[in-house]
Amino acid sequence: MNDSILPEKEQPGAPEADLPPPSAPENISISLRGFDTEDHARAFGNMLATYVRELSRHIDLSALDGVTVAFDYAHALLDLDRGYETSHRLTPSEGIVYGVAMTPSVMRDGRVKSHMVFHAGVLLALEDETHELYGQALHMLAHECAHVEVTERFNAAFPGMLLQTKVGVHERYRWDIIKACWDEYAVTQICAPFGRRPTEDYEETFITALNETRQRANDLIKAYRLHGDHGRITGEVYGAYGELMKFAAYHLGNMVGLGLTLEDLPKTKAALEGHWFAPYFEKLKEACAAIAAHYGSWTDRGAFEALGDLADEIVVEGGVIVYGDREDGGFAVKVPFTPETMPDMS
Repeated sequence: MNDSILPEKEQPGAPEADLPPPSAPENISISLRGFDTEDHARAFGNMLATYVRELSRHIDLSALDGVTVAFDYAHALLDLDRGYETSHRLTPSEGIVYGVAMTPSVMRDGRVKSHMVFHAGVLLALEDETHELYGQALHMLAHECAHVEVTERFNAAFPGMLLQTKVGVHERYRWDIIKACWDEYAVTQICAPFGRRPTEDYEETFITALNETRQRANDLIKAYRLHGDHGRITGEVYGAYGELMKFAAYHLGNMVGLGLTLEDLPKTKAALEGHWFAPYFEKLKEACAAIAAHYGSWTDRGAFEALGDLADEIVVEGGVIVYGDREDGGFAVKVPFTPETMPDMS
């Protein structure tokens, strides 16, 4: 496998004559919300369109629907026209990290596209190249641009799956984790050369999740001993371990994109030493690399399903066993009694 998903000719810094033409739509739709003046909004929108168009020489933005930049980020997510019926509400991520940017899929004229949404505060630094947060803003913009490409590559390989295929509950848990892990692994590779390098941020987030996830999942199971809701506990535990896998995928993708190994990251190496997740970290690395080796030319979903199998394996070790999947989407659950998952009845 290549060190990066990004072809060598498209690496930033190449002479402009050697770069492909911009791949973004000729007219980039940009919505700006909450700016202090109309003139400021117009100037920022024009500048942002220029950045996006230049990034599209390196990243495929042919499936870009548009960009929304809003000071009321949470409301902008809720207000986004997604082009299809869904009860799922887009909300900023919370927990170990707080989300300030997202690139959800939307449906436009029967085609899956991607719409980038940003909290305005994180992009304003693009107005001044000397600003201390300029590199961070550029990297975040490149990160969301990369989501457009990665989603389009998957959609082109498996048309009709995104936004259009309904699956059972257990399968949905698996695919939520599969897509989160693969997308972030691929995206962090692609955007690694742009702007500020976020390696320390990814490392800190991953190590925090590494230290907290098992106890968090055990606490959820302890609560289940009292409420007894199988569906709830299954979703909660898949969510907890899926988040750990996602943060590991961020870290791994960035490592590949920058040519780093664990030897270059002593904090990560020390945190994994003897940890229950260490073998899964290696399995996740191998599974993502196997998908990346055939980037955009997949003929079946087998390599992706390996990530779902890994999620199942981790959840089983964590104390929740899903079995007997039914055609109607239902399933049976076992939650074995262990000392670590028994509530304190004193």
